[in-house]
Amino acid sequence: MNEEEYEQRLRQRVGEGEYERHKELVRLLARNLSLEDILWEEISIHLRDINLRTELLRQRNAIVKDIHTEFRALNIEIPSVVEKKTEGFASFLEDLNEESTSKGRDEETKESS
Repeated sequence: MNEEEYEQRLRQRVGEGEYERHKELVRLLARNLSLEDILWEEISIHLRDINLRTELLRQRNAIVKDIHTEFRALNIEIPSVVEKKTEGFASFLEDLNEESTSKGRDEETKESS
């Protein structure tokens, strides 16, 4: 979803009165939500590059902290999508780690035979 779509959804969620009072905060939140989507895409593309993935995750975590702060400032509930993405990614990394560990064991077994 792009920044304008996020802004429209947030505008509907907070209502016109709140939107007019907090327009800049809504725009900042929309930008950060869009940026978080972009970072997730980059993370998924660069899964095997541990250093790059770590840096992208660090950036994403900083953005998520800002997103939480902005949602609280607007007094609206934080969507569970952000948490679900994080939980899903952690689970995926665990599976990826188990897969690479399993492959390493299989290669060691072949070499020792």
